[in-house]
Amino acid sequence: MTYSAIRVRETPGEPGSGRTGVAVIGFGIAVAGWVSFGRHLFGIGGDLTIVYATTLGILFGVVFVLVGLAMRRTQTRGFGTRPITHAMLISSGVCAFLLGLMIPDNTPEGLQTIVSGPNEPALGIAIGIANPLGVIGIATGIIALVLAVKESRGRITLVESWGDDKDAAPAHAAETTAS
Repeated sequence: MTYSAIRVRETPGEPGSGRTGVAVIGFGIAVAGWVSFGRHLFGIGGDLTIVYATTLGILFGVVFVLVGLAMRRTQTRGFGTRPITHAMLISSGVCAFLLGLMIPDNTPEGLQTIVSGPNEPALGIAIGIANPLGVIGIATGIIALVLAVKESRGRITLVESWGDDKDAAPAHAAETTAS
């Protein structure tokens, strides 16, 4: 018995328009803007905005844009996107939103976050929660990217094919005796 791997469509059908991927790209740009510049909407933007924009903002933006492009390619090729990919993408977006609320910025009054202002111990708690939110948000975004790229290539299904075992034995025996 031999096995061969072939690519098959998960659900045969017409290729889609790719609108979901375009929406993910737009959402990713909004998430990157929120993490980078969201504190300015509340009047507590400060010196760290440039640092956040060049690190976290670009990272979240790139990951979400690449996921959106992969999801668009998946739809236009007629393949389906699994729910786990959507779940990872949504969890990354939720973590990024919460990160934007709790990430501190350096203002003339000192460090402040949107949820705590300059008040302790809420400030320390918000800063303590912001770091894991950023790590989890980036990690789930990368997982969503890997899944989306894999899905854009099609699902691999093993197809079993039966071979004649009698034909294979003499060929193997001839190789053994020739050596």
